[in-house]
Amino acid sequence: MSGGGRHCLQKGLSALSDLRHPDRLTTPLLRIDGELREVSWETALAAFAARVGPLLDTSPARLGVFGSGALTNEKSYLLGKLARVGFGTPNIDYNGRFCMSSAATAMNRSFGLDRGLGFPLADVAKADLILLFGANIAETLPPLMQFLKAAKDRGATIVNIDPRSTPGLSQLHLNLYPGTDHLLAGLLLKLMGEWGRLRPSAPADGQSEVLDSVAHLTPEQVAAACGLDLDDVLKVARLYAQAQHPLILSGRGPEQQTNGTDTVSALINLAFLSGHFGKPGGGYGTLTGQGNGQGGREHGQKNDQLPGYRHLNSPADRAHMAAFWGVPESALPGVGKSAQELLLSCGDEIEALVVIGSNPAVSAPGAALVREKLAALDFLVVIDVLPSETALMADLVLPGSMWAEEEGTTTNLEGRVQRRRRAMTVPGLAREDWRILCDLARAVGRGEKFQYSDFAALQQEFFAATAGGKADYSGLSAERLDTGTFQWPVPHAQHSGTPHPYFAPYATASGRAQLHAVQMSVPERAPLTLTTGRIGNQYQSGTQSRRNPALRGTPEVQMHPETARQHGISHGQSVHLSGPHGETVLPAQLTPKVRPGVAFVAFHWPGSANELTSAHALDPYSRMPAFKSGAVGASVQQPVLPGHSPPLRLLSALTPLPVPGDGR
Repeated sequence: MSGGGRHCLQKGLSALSDLRHPDRLTTPLLRIDGELREVSWETALAAFAARVGPLLDTSPARLGVFGSGALTNEKSYLLGKLARVGFGTPNIDYNGRFCMSSAATAMNRSFGLDRGLGFPLADVAKADLILLFGANIAETLPPLMQFLKAAKDRGATIVNIDPRSTPGLSQLHLNLYPGTDHLLAGLLLKLMGEWGRLRPSAPADGQSEVLDSVAHLTPEQVAAACGLDLDDVLKVARLYAQAQHPLILSGRGPEQQTNGTDTVSALINLAFLSGHFGKPGGGYGTLTGQGNGQGGREHGQKNDQLPGYRHLNSPADRAHMAAFWGVPESALPGVGKSAQELLLSCGDEIEALVVIGSNPAVSAPGAALVREKLAALDFLVVIDVLPSETALMADLVLPGSMWAEEEGTTTNLEGRVQRRRRAMTVPGLAREDWRILCDLARAVGRGEKFQYSDFAALQQEFFAATAGGKADYSGLSAERLDTGTFQWPVPHAQHSGTPHPYFAPYATASGRAQLHAVQMSVPERAPLTLTTGRIGNQYQSGTQSRRNPALRGTPEVQMHPETARQHGISHGQSVHLSGPHGETVLPAQLTPKVRPGVAFVAFHWPGSANELTSAHALDPYSRMPAFKSGAVGASVQQPVLPGHSPPLRLLSALTPLPVPGDGR
């Protein structure tokens, strides 16, 4: 079994213990005299009405809603409807903004459509060359390993392009400097032109501008800027030129940058102009990491979005959804703040915030500042299943439902819609999340549009709401999904799904692809550059996985032995990391798997990676934070981990999260 398979199996089997964890939230909690106390649902909802109701009557935009890529499609839909129709606020976004937003923005602006993979996963095995840009698949997306192995068994070459060497099947590793992926993509495109390998996949606008933007690049310049061996760069170029079905897959590495959208555009330009975009087993795709990362970004919890991947700025889309919901078009708010901008507005423009299924106190960049902002709110409401660091800060905590306790659908990275079935009921006084959202609407006297006799009624409304949209699910039903899975769009009950949605004419105004020239600038290289990411045994902000004894791991800083020597650091020593945005102390793990000059820190723990990332550096198009590169300093410091204290106890009956190094 591959390392990726072991991670997948271990996480899956150990997840059962999360369902009835001793820390499980089973009753509403209200902050009284500074302490969170157990209260009835009646008291909890009355408190919500008292604090939020007056705000909605006068300034609804001062309420924010923060969602999650872990929500089912139905909950994503309902959350967006609640924010806009129930609360009347434009300010809703979700943690998926921190994940796939740069790739989504680039795909939308080039093709008018965003589906992570425009082909079935089985097509991966048809590729004869796979370039993995910043994608640690073995640890972050282990189910995909079987498809890579199938491609390799058929003779495909797999190239890992990442500052960090990770477990996998690659035959060649290019450990480029963080933030230089666009330069490598631009050079490959230029060389394809010089070698007569350009044959655009379809009619497109912007071709000449794109080719002009890479004309000045030379292999020597790019190799030096990326910190790569020139022979390796040319080897990859020759492999791409010779391949019949080359496939480019990107993860968060090139995307979580301030130029993430442009970097994905550079990858699209390469695949499209060399004639491989849309070809079975070739082209470009982005890898979606969260459980419902694809579906979560389609149905309304993004700040600019309406169900079915409609857009709030489109008069036709607004009119359609207003009529569907039975409200005046003028009643629908406009585009609100993106995720990070929403968090940074807390305590100022935003007075109250509802968070569901997310832990921004740990997962947001510039976490220390974000916690200050959350603390400055007049009223913070968290809907969750375990006491996360964000829940511990809340004024009201509402106990929700876990994956085995609810019905719904999720959509994977290839746009495949799958049914989730309930296996057990929620414990104690916890409620299914969709019921809680409807409870909140009724609590503030706005429940008219949120009366569902059961979950099936909500699901049927959701499917119908997507009809005619780009992500059309209207041909689906729970009964039909019992017979199999379907790739959207599925516009009617006889439709078998759409495995390959990217074909000309595209979903752009002209029907032509819109290619975008990218500025081929060289990022400034710091003496030590921070990059962040995941490790295989943990997940996201660790609210569940850090509590699970079967999933091990501790926060640390990984660096190359030569880098450590230059800073006077030995293996296991405590390292004080500091930068313009914060500081932390972590033990050093020395490994040749990290390129020299780079420090890697996983983001699953409080007091780790996001104490150092910038709260303000955002991609201008996607509003993606710059998680993958930032300057830091490093020095030896004792004692170990002085900044890692246990979170405050929620209630005396609840056990705090394990502290790294405390033996639990």
